[in-house]
Order: sequence, then C-alpha cells, then structure tokens
Amino acid sequence: MIYIVPLVYNIGQILTWGIFYCVFNQLFRPKVYPLIVLWIFSSFSQIFLGNWSYFITAILLYLTFEHHPKINFFLINTIILSSLLRLISEFFADTTTIVFYDYHISTKSLFGSISFVLITVIIELALNLCFILTYRYFNLEEHWNIKHSYLFTLLFGYLFIVIYFFMQIIQNYQAYSDLVSGAMLFILIQCAFIVILFLKSDQTQKEAYSRELTKEQLKNLKMYTDQLEHDQINLQKFEHNYKKTISGLRRITQTSDYSEIQKSLTNLESYSDSYFDNISMQLFKDLNNVQNPYLKSLFISKLTLISQKKINCHFECQDVVDKLNINIFDLVRLLGISLDNAIEATAKNKGEIQIALIQESKQLSIIINNTIFSHNDVTKMMQDGFTTKKNHSGFGLVNVADIEKKYPNLFVQYRQNHHWFNLTIVIIK
Repeated sequence: MIYIVPLVYNIGQILTWGIFYCVFNQLFRPKVYPLIVLWIFSSFSQIFLGNWSYFITAILLYLTFEHHPKINFFLINTIILSSLLRLISEFFADTTTIVFYDYHISTKSLFGSISFVLITVIIELALNLCFILTYRYFNLEEHWNIKHSYLFTLLFGYLFIVIYFFMQIIQNYQAYSDLVSGAMLFILIQCAFIVILFLKSDQTQKEAYSRELTKEQLKNLKMYTDQLEHDQINLQKFEHNYKKTISGLRRITQTSDYSEIQKSLTNLESYSDSYFDNISMQLFKDLNNVQNPYLKSLFISKLTLISQKKINCHFECQDVVDKLNINIFDLVRLLGISLDNAIEATAKNKGEIQIALIQESKQLSIIINNTIFSHNDVTKMMQDGFTTKKNHSGFGLVNVADIEKKYPNLFVQYRQNHHWFNLTIVIIK
C-alpha cells in the first residue's frame, strides 16, 4: 500500500465518486438533485467505512430511484455497471504506484500525494469517458438489453463481486506491486469470459424469441386460413340463397306488383348487408399488401381479436408494405403494445378502432385511432407502471418511448381529444 496525505486522499475519493455519479447519470438519466446528495453521502461513507461504501451506495441508489413494486432491472444493471466501471478504472489508475516506486517519488509529502491523486483521477476520468463514448457509439444499452436482462444482472454482478474481493485480498496483504500483472490479467480474463458468456446467452435468447415469433406466425396464419374457409362456406350459402331470391324477384316483376317488388328489394338489401357486415374479408381485404410475414402475422392476430370482441374496426393498407428500416422485432413489439392499448380502451364499451398503413416514397406512416370514454394525461401514460387495469403492474407507453429512442428515423406522436386517441408512427427511409 502507498501512503497518501489524508486530506488529499479524501479529496481524491470525493472526485472519484463524482466521476461515478456522472457515469450513472449518463446511463440512467435520473434527476440530478438526488445524485448530489448521494454523492456527498457516498464520499463520507468511503472516508469512514472504506470500500463497503460500494454496497451502501448501491442500496441507497436503488431505494432512491425505485418507485414501483416490480423489479427494475434497468436501475439494478446501471448500478452494477457503474460500480464495476469505477472498480476497474480505480484498479488501473492505481497502477501508477509502480511508477512512483520505480522513480522513488515519495507520496508522503503534500506534493507527492497531490501528484499521485491527480494522476489517478485523470486516468479514471479518461477510462470512464472512453466507456461512455463506446457505450453510446455501439448502443450497448440495446445490444446488452440492460433495461430488461436479468442475465446481465447475474453475470456482471458476479464479475463485480469477484473483482471486489480479489482487490480486497491484494490490498490486505499489501501485495499490490508484486501481483499487479497477475491482477490485470485476472481482471481481463474475467471480463472477457463474462462478456462472451453474456453475448452467447443473449444470442440464444434472441433465437428463442425468433422461434416463438415464428410459431406465433404459423398459428396466426392458420387462424387466417380457417377464417377464410369459414367465409368460403358462408359465401356458398349466400350464393345459393341469393340466386333463389333473384329468381323469386324475377317472378314478381312479371306480375307488375310494384309494392311487392319494393318489399323484395328491401329484403334482398337487408340480407346482403347482414352477410357483408359479418364476413371477415371486409376486415382483411387490404392485408395482402402487407408483405412482411411478421407484420402480417401481427395484424392477423390483432384483427381477429378485434373481430372476436365485436369492436367496430376499419383496416386500410392500399400500398404494398415490405421494406422496413427498423428491426422487425422492435416494430412488432411497438405495434403490439399500441394495438393492445387500443383494444383495451374500446373492448368494454364496443368502441371503434381505425388502422391505416400509408406507404410513401420516403416514409411509412402507421396510424392507429381509437375511441376513448375516459381521459388520461398522455405524460402520465408515458411513465413506467401506468395502467388502467386494477391489480396490474402495467407498462403504459414507456416501452414505446424506449423503442423510439433506439432509431433516429422513427417518430411517434400522440394526440387526444374528447372522443379519440390518435397514435401516429412514422418510419423514415
């Protein structure tokens, strides 16, 4: 261990915790005011309790920013990642001890202590800055699924615990300078192992999700085929009855009984309307223009559900929709949430839903309108945990907003008046 003037050491810890909270703020994007209070508390806990401040800070962060009964994996994973980054950057920064030993620079003097702390803080700042830039450039939040992955929690939590206790052993036995090369190799191997294992497991999960979507697609296509077969049977019955009615009408015209002709025409019109109102082909008539199989499967599923719930619905897609400039799984998830919200809002009161896909030269617009019978603040609906159902954790529109943030060419707009809720999704080519 190296001796540092206590006052300089404490200032260094305050600066180090400041870097930690800057990283946490960049990853989680919370309100700044609570972070300032926690920064002061973490600094004092480091001074008086040493490295136990890691765990104290983690608990305080979770209690401060967790407001819902369900587990917030995004908050937990952000705390673990920020703590792990601080631990690793602190270790690499402390390797400057070797330089001070080699050049016989004493840290017992005020100048030596200040130099050592300043160099380590600059190294930690540089490493953390590099990570933040890498995190944003490669969109690691999405690729690592930090907002929802319990696997990330387990693997990176394990990595933090292993490195933390390994560092404690080195410091307690004062073998830092002797084991620094081995420690660096150990940390690098552990990090590489965890990252590879996580990426492999994440890939397996994505493949499983893709298989589930494929199964759902086949299920929906079968549902669509069964419905068409049912409509075909009804069409044959309608054709038979229609010909009989026309034949009867022809006989009536020969009698020149105009009142009977008018009555027969009215009956024919009513019979035709009742048939065409109930046939699903009116609802699915534009579905052939949706060329993407995953998107078509989603609309088959949701339109069938709408039909089963006796909700008045109009679906329109007059242009061919095939090429999409965002990940299809994200689009399916986004539309699935939006359509479920529309169905939930209209099911009880037998409201109306309007769905339109408009393909233009430079953009695809998806419009979902539904009638509303109660008003909710759109800002409140965007908050995590919002729902109109009792005893339900809910997602509101927060997941839609999360998907929107991933794509610069994706825009989602909400409007609400006294009778309608309007959702417009625009994908720029």
